[in-house]
Amino acid sequence: MDASWVGSSLMRSLPEENLLITLRAYLDSSGKLQNKWITLAAAAAPESIWKDFETDWKQILDTHTPKASYIHMKEVFRLEKGFDSNLGWTHESAFGVVNQCVSYVSTRAKDRFRVFYCSVDLEAWQKLRSETYQMPDPIDLCNQFCSEAILMWYGFLYPQVIDPNADSVYYFFDRNEYFFRPFHDKWERERVLSGATGRWSLWNAIEEVAPVDMKKTPGIQMADIIAWTRNRETFTKDGDIAHYLPNILKQVIPTTYVVWDEAKLRQQYKPLIYLP
Repeated sequence: MDASWVGSSLMRSLPEENLLITLRAYLDSSGKLQNKWITLAAAAAPESIWKDFETDWKQILDTHTPKASYIHMKEVFRLEKGFDSNLGWTHESAFGVVNQCVSYVSTRAKDRFRVFYCSVDLEAWQKLRSETYQMPDPIDLCNQFCSEAILMWYGFLYPQVIDPNADSVYYFFDRNEYFFRPFHDKWERERVLSGATGRWSLWNAIEEVAPVDMKKTPGIQMADIIAWTRNRETFTKDGDIAHYLPNILKQVIPTTYVVWDEAKLRQQYKPLIYLP
């Protein structure tokens, strides 16, 4: 990945800190490979941020009426399962608790909490692949420009507190996530390569890549909000429910993102067979 993509605004350090910073990243996706769009989203922050985040998130859900046990945007929109209308939920109350969570996240330390997402137009990708364009597959694109972007952000944000002898980054994916195994396998390959060559890389900073239960993990729930609202933005119009959320999120929460539509894919990649 080209480091310049992450943006010069992320290249800051915290000279007042001398301790190892442990980073946690939570990832979830929206859409399936058979749909038009697929989005991988993540929320990342140091350990110290997550401790308060998890306590406060639970308090928001516990004190809402009706009480919520977790956030899952598909259930919020469909008013099913944990947000079933028989439990007293309406679209107004369900999206109300989502808005409270988003408002809370907007108050987190903006130099230490960041969300990421990568979206791929699958129809455009298939079209260009038929024209012999040489591109990573959609899963690898999203992992490169979301999952790996987190690692680069960590490296630029805390360069002076990364200990080459300690593993300090933890990745947690929602269970049964498309993106988990490819990223996990790349991490293992990079560590083997580092051991063989003796060259340390940021991949060595990763201690764990693991699946977790979304219902018990506020960070995954936040990533779900980002991924779901981004995918919904691609096919809704002004006035539709939640259509406004992606722009609001980007305005109030530091966000790094890339959208691979047809124009961007054509700009970035080239066909194997040139067709004038």
